[in-house]
Amino acid sequence: MPQIAIHPATDTKDIASVRRLMLEYGHFLSNSPSGAASICLSGYEQELARLPVNYDALLLAEVDGQPAGCVALHEITVANPTGPELACEMKRLWVGPGFRGLGLGRRLIEESLAWAILHGYPAMYLDTVPAAMPEANRLYASLGFRPVERYNRNPVSGVEFFRKPLP
Repeated sequence: MPQIAIHPATDTKDIASVRRLMLEYGHFLSNSPSGAASICLSGYEQELARLPVNYDALLLAEVDGQPAGCVALHEITVANPTGPELACEMKRLWVGPGFRGLGLGRRLIEESLAWAILHGYPAMYLDTVPAAMPEANRLYASLGFRPVERYNRNPVSGVEFFRKPLP
């Protein structure tokens, strides 16, 4: 049984590992036949160079000590009919191809939700292109994420928006 660990990426080595994984993620989207290449890649190289800037937390999954997956979290304000909601947004969820089937995606999401709860956020948001990542979308639904109206300015065709209330 492989040893799986998920922890915040805070030191230089871990941030470099997250950067490499996010680069894989970007290449996957760029080559997606769904046309999702622009889902979030405007200014992506600068974003990667500046990590962890723009994120409140980067989580790194390792399998037997090898970087295997990551997710990024940051605070957002969502305009709602009842007023602005301060929430957490999950971005850049990625599990490397050689590490799929180990439940890392689920574990990264669960750790993200735990982080958001610990920091007092009432909800977790995400946007995604289901055509590019159908497995991820099934996973989001199984963990209680529900479709919501657009909450950001993502211009990509086919993007969908999700929210999960937190205790």
